[in-house]
Amino acid sequence: MISCIIVDDEPRNIAVLSKLVTDFCKGIRVSGSASSVDEACILIKEKKPDLVFLDIEMPGKNAFDLIDLLSPVQFEIVFVTAFEQYAIKAFRYSAIDYLLKPVDIRELRETIEKVCLRIKEKNFQLRIDNYLSVIQKKDTKIAIQLKDGYVFHSFNDIICCSAEGAYTAIYFKNGTKILSSSNLKHYSEILPETIFCRIHHSHLVNLDYAVKFSRGRNGTLEMLNGLVLEVSQRKRDELLGRFEK
Repeated sequence: MISCIIVDDEPRNIAVLSKLVTDFCKGIRVSGSASSVDEACILIKEKKPDLVFLDIEMPGKNAFDLIDLLSPVQFEIVFVTAFEQYAIKAFRYSAIDYLLKPVDIRELRETIEKVCLRIKEKNFQLRIDNYLSVIQKKDTKIAIQLKDGYVFHSFNDIICCSAEGAYTAIYFKNGTKILSSSNLKHYSEILPETIFCRIHHSHLVNLDYAVKFSRGRNGTLEMLNGLVLEVSQRKRDELLGRFEK
């Protein structure tokens, strides 16, 4: 049984989320709640939860103040937020889970399923450090999920991503390759559209490393590392349009 606590300055939000977790999420128990960072700090030290649902903006001190007080963090966190899109993308870059208010039941259950798999990894502090570097614009690294954890790489070093079943092969400019346990759709959502282009249902490429487009039935795109990738008919015009001045 996974224990969790809920931290939010609005009692109604605590009550609603607590009921959703209790009614719809098996294997998780709400062990308590707090309405401020100071209360949460005491409660977390006392209860030692596996998971904390954490509102980001609270009067006085916010979620990141709590993280600083408890660093290094020894539990998983799901941020509950109404943050604008750029910050949401930073969560995705760093493989940090979040829920948007008002909380949707389906998204809650999906998030809990992911968290249950991550709890044993005990690498939340590493992911939160990467998140902070992204939002402070100190770095452009993304979290690449492996079977046994995460590695962090700058997206500028990625030449292309190719689907291999439910997995994704990621090729880097230094010649290395990583097989990620996340699917290609995940990377097409988090990698910046200004640099990356989906040229096929199986291929996502960094246009900075495109070398040659060859005509044919639909066409192929040669990348800097020598890979020659098929371009789908539906994506061909979009790809060529990206190179027009």
